[in-house]
Amino acid sequence: MVKKTNHYIIILCGGTGPRLWPLSRVNHPKQFLKIFSDNSLLKETLLRAQKIVPPENIFIVTNSKYSSLIKHDLKGLIKVQNVLAEPQRKNTAMAILYASAVISRLNPQATITSFPSDHFIGQLSNFKHDINQGFQLAQNNEIVTFGIKPNSPSTSFGYIQVNPKNHVLQFIEKPKIDLAKELIRKNSWYWNSGIYTFKIDTLIKEFRLYSKEYLPLFIKLQENYQHPKIVQKIYSLSPSLPIDIAISEKSKAMTLIPATFSWNDVGEWKSIYQELPKNKNHNSTLPKNVKYLELNSKNCLISADTNKLVGLVDVNNLAVIDTPDALLICNIANDGSFRVRELVSKIVQNPSLKHYFTGKYD
Repeated sequence: MVKKTNHYIIILCGGTGPRLWPLSRVNHPKQFLKIFSDNSLLKETLLRAQKIVPPENIFIVTNSKYSSLIKHDLKGLIKVQNVLAEPQRKNTAMAILYASAVISRLNPQATITSFPSDHFIGQLSNFKHDINQGFQLAQNNEIVTFGIKPNSPSTSFGYIQVNPKNHVLQFIEKPKIDLAKELIRKNSWYWNSGIYTFKIDTLIKEFRLYSKEYLPLFIKLQENYQHPKIVQKIYSLSPSLPIDIAISEKSKAMTLIPATFSWNDVGEWKSIYQELPKNKNHNSTLPKNVKYLELNSKNCLISADTNKLVGLVDVNNLAVIDTPDALLICNIANDGSFRVRELVSKIVQNPSLKHYFTGKYD
């Protein structure tokens, strides 16, 4: 029987959340927003992790610019040495490899679960059960992922196909709407939750098979993770690939556990609207004490300063997101909120406007 003390959790905390602009900015991204409670999404993620493994077995991988935000947000909840600051953003494959290198020096027998810092998870007892099941299954030298049964033809998520024994057959990343409709009619497809469990030696075996350029970086990180200047040099040599492309989409050792918990990646305003409580006209507010009046308006999300009154007249299916320096109005009945990323790209490409994303409003 493998000791549960061999179970470690990596929380990935490096994204900028452009589809949640204007609340999410480069200097204060979505994982630090308080959306569903008085805690940030990151703090909620950490508290979930602490129900599964001891606090000392939890590591956060983040961009160095967010280290101070994390220390403030999670004061007293995580040791400083368990916050691993990346010198550059090199996507999730490198982030997972970095943390795995550090953990392997502490416990070569470790089994690791990695998950993003900014997801909505419900039914926590089910979540704990599923993650513990994944820990046991990973002892069979499998990389375990957790699939969400689709309830709509979403174009915002990746899809995973499995065979009757739940071995992963293929991935499709963010399909077009017609293909998404076709996929959800079949019982063999799941949304990709982005949560993985694996033994370290299994992960390294898969890197050796499919992305061997990472192996010398892993060895160097093991030897030098306590030396920031050397870590910076190692990162400068790294590819920038998501773990899905580096490993998951190629691996023959992937097994899926159908999740029994509720999940949403809250990556856009539509998905946040789906998880918030609503009034009789299906309108929601963020925070809950936003003041607004509605006339013949429904299915809307309103976010504004609580000192401001928002009026809605004859509008449907809108997200109205007001901040001191920016206002977003987008459709949440179609792919409008998903396309906010395109709007942010236009903002960043304009030198006179880029600060509206790269800087945080006061």
